Amino acid sequence: MRIESEARIESARESGEYVRGADRRASSKSFRLPERRRGFERRRPTDGTWRVRYHRWLEQYRHDHDTIAAALLVFVVLNIVDLLLTVQALSQGAIEVNPIMAWFFAVDPVMAAVFKLVVGSGVALAVWLARRYRRMLETSLALVAVMTIVLAVHGYHALI
Repeated sequence: MRIESEARIESARESGEYVRGADRRASSKSFRLPERRRGFERRRPTDGTWRVRYHRWLEQYRHDHDTIAAALLVFVVLNIVDLLLTVQALSQGAIEVNPIMAWFFAVDPVMAAVFKLVVGSGVALAVWLARRYRRMLETSLALVAVMTIVLAVHGYHALI
């Protein structure tokens, strides 16, 4: 009896009919979710361009925790220097261009300083906690670059 039902199920499968039998889980077809790779798990570029060198360098940067910590510390220090230069420029009659910081400085300069330090340190901490992701490593480098540009603009306006 069992052999006959198995033969019926096999012939129904071959014809493409939906079969509900005891061994339906043994089917060779299965539902699989697509692979979801993130960050450094993604496929690497195959060509020998600058992208390959960049990915290799970023991979080395990922495993060098001291360098990542130094970059984030430089970001926090540059944030503090920016705050000090902004306070000095405002005392000489300059205008704060950032509308959020302008509001904080209008309310209370101490509140502006606390806000800037908390946000800057929070961003650095968030990047540190997510340092295993490629975008966060790129963000850590971009933060240092942006703060360097901001301080260069401060220096340029101080010379004028």
